[in-house]
Order: sequence, then structure tokens, then C-alpha cells
Amino acid sequence: MTKGPQLRTGKTMLPGVLAVVLFAMIALIVINTSFGAPAGFDTDAGITSNIGYAMFDMTALQEIDSEPFLVSFILAAIVLDAALDASLVLAKREEGGETVTALSSADAPDSTPSSESGPGVGNTPTATDGGVSQSVDDDRGGET
Repeated sequence: MTKGPQLRTGKTMLPGVLAVVLFAMIALIVINTSFGAPAGFDTDAGITSNIGYAMFDMTALQEIDSEPFLVSFILAAIVLDAALDASLVLAKREEGGETVTALSSADAPDSTPSSESGPGVGNTPTATDGGVSQSVDDDRGGET
């Protein structure tokens, strides 16, 4: 019978304490940081064109300093590329040591074409969503 929640002490408490300390440090930094007054750009200056000039190192054509914008674009591109790579790695699955694609159909190794045609005829498995391959006859309660 349990008496209620108990606090674990020792090594298991260390990650929680470190997380609280890190949160407190970040909170103190954010609270104590002062930001300058917001400054805009000249309405005639094209920010997009200036970012393009900065990308191709055409400093003579730049009307404003757009290097900070360029850095944020590059960082966003790196983060999005990493997210795409991670999604591809997570979407890949393996069965029996072989990579299986999401939309593949399994072929029966010794299936011979029959004179009848149509779904569920013969013992050819159909594509499923990753479960066990089943014939259409199995879904209707027939024998395979």
C-alpha cells in the first residue's frame, strides 16, 4: 500500500535541480536585459533587395546594413534542413534488418498468375499500413 508521493534524493534529483537552476538563470538574464528603443528603416529602402545584395556581397548597392537579417535567414535554413533530415530518419523503419518504405506492397515469392483476375484472387498479399500482410479474402472472412 502506498503512502503517497515520495521525493527521491541522490543522483536522480540532479537533472531536476540543474533544470531549475538553468531556468532561473535564463529568467534573470531576460528580466535584467534592457533593449534599446525600436528603430525602423527608411520607407524607400527595400529590405528584401538589401538582403539579396548582402547574400552576393554587393556592398556598393546596399542602402541599409542587412547583415543581421542574412544571419537569421541562414540560421533558419540550417534549422529547417536539420528538421527535414530528422523527419526522414524518423519516417524510415526496418523489419528484419531491411529498410521498408511506407507505401510498398509485398509480393508472394512463389505466386503464379491465375486465370481469374480481380482483388483477393489467389494468395497475393496486399499492401497494408505496416501491419501483417493480409489478402483481401481474409477481410471478407474467406479462406486463403
